Amino acid sequence: MKKVISLFIIAVTLFSLVACGSNNSTHATTEKNTAVLKEEQLDITEKVDISVESVTKDNFATAESTTEKEKVIEEETTHGTEENKLLDLNDKQAVLDFYNAAVVKTNPDKPKGSYVMGFSKDVTGGGSTVIDIIIKLVVPVAKIVLKNNESETDFVPGEGKLRLDDCQSISATRKNGIVTVDIKLKPHTDGPDGDPKNGGPSARGIGTLGSINYAAEQMGIEFEHGRDTIQITYTNASIKAAINEETGKVTGGTWKFDVDLLIGDATATFKKIRLTVQDLKASFYYIFTI
Repeated sequence: MKKVISLFIIAVTLFSLVACGSNNSTHATTEKNTAVLKEEQLDITEKVDISVESVTKDNFATAESTTEKEKVIEEETTHGTEENKLLDLNDKQAVLDFYNAAVVKTNPDKPKGSYVMGFSKDVTGGGSTVIDIIIKLVVPVAKIVLKNNESETDFVPGEGKLRLDDCQSISATRKNGIVTVDIKLKPHTDGPDGDPKNGGPSARGIGTLGSINYAAEQMGIEFEHGRDTIQITYTNASIKAAINEETGKVTGGTWKFDVDLLIGDATATFKKIRLTVQDLKASFYYIFTI
């Protein structure tokens, strides 16, 4: 029995020793593996750090390159935009819009100018009263009235409301930052009570005489009948204006038209003299300059 117990104890002791040896070996192996893993991790970390640094530098270089490209593109785009801001001289509507805007923008500055009026043709016509008497009596007074209406001005004619269909032609040239706009207006005819600001192309572009009453009062003429036979036709109306392209304001120009007056059949008194006229024709010029 003691032999058996002794053998059992010896077996247990051996088993314990084997177990201890195995644990020590495992622990040593584990520590070794851990050390290896730490070295490998350190190596990987350094490689990752190097890679990250490399990527960051590359990205930074790429970002700088992209930024430079964007600057170049932005400068080119800005330059292109500035060029695109220049008025297209071949675009009639654009030129007209540019002119209209210039009129509105300039008028608050009260630009200095003047206008003149006068007879451009001899007065002709017939009637029960001899035309020579009319010419001797009425025309001199009319000339004085026209002369009295000449004056200094502080505005650009019209109100910047010209329409494309008011124009016979539109052209423009550019030199040293100044755009010169040349507009020929269509003729139109008013009755005795024309709208001086919106009655037709000349009215919108320059301004017309309006009602015949004003001129008749100045000349001392009073119509008895036939006032409705009066026709006032505006011809050869034109605008030539110089506009600073940078400021968009008018710097000078000429606005003009001819006025053809026709009195078909009317009776009027002038200085207590009763005059009856048929197809009386008279022509005037109007020239406005800045």
